[in-house]
Amino acid sequence: MNWILGAFILLILYILFDKKRNRNKRNAQLQKLKESWGHPKGLTDFNFDKIASYHHALGHNTSYQTISKTINQDLDLDDTFTYLDRTHSLIGQQYLYHKLHTIKSPEEVRDLDQTINFFRTDSDERLKVQMLLSTLTNRSIYYYHTLFTHNITINRFKLKLAYVLNIITISSLLLSLHSLIWILVLLPVFSVNLVLHYKNKYAQYDQLSATQNFKHILNSTSQLLKMQKLSTAYNFTETKKAIPTLRKLNTLTYFFTSDSAIKDEITTLVMFPIELLKIMLNIEVITFESFLLRAQHAKEELKTSFETIAKIDTAISIASLQTNNRLCQPVFHNSKEIQIENLIHPLIENCVSNTIHLENKSLLLTGSNMAGKTTFIRALTLNTILAQTIGYVFATSYKANFYQINSSIRITDDLYNDTSYYLQEVKQIKHFIIQSNTTNPQLYVLDEILKGTNTKERISAAYAILKYLNKEKDIVIVSTHDIELIELLEKEGYQCQYLQESIVNNELHFDYKLKLGQPQTTNAIKILELNDFPTEITDLAYNTKKMFS
Repeated sequence: MNWILGAFILLILYILFDKKRNRNKRNAQLQKLKESWGHPKGLTDFNFDKIASYHHALGHNTSYQTISKTINQDLDLDDTFTYLDRTHSLIGQQYLYHKLHTIKSPEEVRDLDQTINFFRTDSDERLKVQMLLSTLTNRSIYYYHTLFTHNITINRFKLKLAYVLNIITISSLLLSLHSLIWILVLLPVFSVNLVLHYKNKYAQYDQLSATQNFKHILNSTSQLLKMQKLSTAYNFTETKKAIPTLRKLNTLTYFFTSDSAIKDEITTLVMFPIELLKIMLNIEVITFESFLLRAQHAKEELKTSFETIAKIDTAISIASLQTNNRLCQPVFHNSKEIQIENLIHPLIENCVSNTIHLENKSLLLTGSNMAGKTTFIRALTLNTILAQTIGYVFATSYKANFYQINSSIRITDDLYNDTSYYLQEVKQIKHFIIQSNTTNPQLYVLDEILKGTNTKERISAAYAILKYLNKEKDIVIVSTHDIELIELLEKEGYQCQYLQESIVNNELHFDYKLKLGQPQTTNAIKILELNDFPTEITDLAYNTKKMFS
């Protein structure tokens, strides 16, 4: 009896220890969430193939614009995403990526405002939600969306084969009651079942991973529905309608497991007999295929559960972003005007802000090397995308039309297709020209237009292209070193501004502030001097410059 009492005491002590350990773990996680609020994740291992898989799987026929690969590269949008991302679930991360790359409508820009404001003001409820969402971080969750974004393939032959093998198994067991020789039939049948069982685990790994996480998604969705305060900030109407269908699906998930669970089953004696039974009667094969069959008719409900968690997590992320950043909500109108106060680029530390006001005009931006022309047009374009996707801008005020965005900033030679820099840019500008014939307002952004060709033809072609693109509803933002374009384009509805350097004690200094008009000085030859080029070169350069002037 003493050993029973001792074992009982040890069990009680273990339970108390485990309870305290879990409480300490929870408190540590809560403290970490409090400390990280308002800050980027600081991670470097973003798997953009998996993160973007939901966005790419949706298709984009119904959106106003999908951000293209060209724009994504021009603006380093992946780097921006890593700064914006303060989500806690992988589902939320996928949805935020999709939101950042999909422009829908001015009305849909504000669809999360109430939820965002709720999380900004109610930290206690926010922490509860964050703790719940933090459980959805297993990498296999990236596959969950495939249940409703992909066409699910049902292997009906495999399902029929499993049923036939089960009939043979049961018949053999019954006949063995009369004659043990029938037991021998089970050996080849069990071998086939074994192959079928494990082939099922590996052949459809993505979908199996998705179904394995289904129960966790459903549980999290159900927990969110129980939060009364949250229901005042987020509309759970569609979510509540979806729950009964999802619960019926959930009953099937207890019979099949993913590869990660197999390792536990093999090494756990308690689960080993269950695994044998599942193999013997093809339980996993039948329930898995049955789940996929039912899931085909529950895609809307599966999508609803995904979006419920994803939107709430995205709202938390944006609320966190607002904490330590100066953000404003954009105002959209139907006139040809861009008015932005104190605009900055979010990825540049201590970024110098700029104010720009264009009314019935486009922008021709000139200025010195290294003065910040490319950084400014990237900041302007990026914030235009943020205004039209997540609904917040890194500025103190933003007023503009709702644009389709086109960029030509980071053009490179295409060696594989034997395409030069100039031809690559020509193809991109041709796309602009096609877009200019649509009814939607367009924003065209070009950095160092046509720099891949000779000066005389560059200025002539640039003038013709920029005049053509500057239509009544559209705005062009273009940077150039060709100051000859200033006189030509001022007459064609372009506002000319520039960024200028100053030289103090033989050192270049930049204030990165926009100025109206045209630059008064240039610095290309001066930079050669400051870098100790021979005077023979710099003197000849200055004299040649005078000759051209």
